[in-house]
Amino acid sequence: MTTTYSLNNRTPYDVAMMVRNYLEMTEKMETQEFVMTDGSVVIQARAIGGSFKQWVGLDKTITVTLTNVNNTYLNVEIGSGKWADKGIAMTVSMFVLWPLAVTSGIGMYKQGTLPAKINTVISQSLR
Repeated sequence: MTTTYSLNNRTPYDVAMMVRNYLEMTEKMETQEFVMTDGSVVIQARAIGGSFKQWVGLDKTITVTLTNVNNTYLNVEIGSGKWADKGIAMTVSMFVLWPLAVTSGIGMYKQGTLPAKINTVISQSLR
């Protein structure tokens, strides 16, 4: 899903810094940032906690792409992942280790709400 914002004299890199700060400080995620040759900024983030969080279904990942359009608008594309992994973990855990179904459900909820939170951070930073 792509959302377009007015840049209001900001750069994609300014917005990327706000998004990274939010993901690192509030969501407790580790991030990577890539500046592409066309000036787009790509941010990748994942939950800190490694394989244990992944095993119990509490991990989350996100990719945010910020693209400058004519120095006036900012296209924001947010892609989240691991829904299939969480669904499979939840299904298996219902029969084997039912408490993991709860943690997988929590992980799916957190993963699902993250794009809206990031869009809120971006819209507030561009006011």
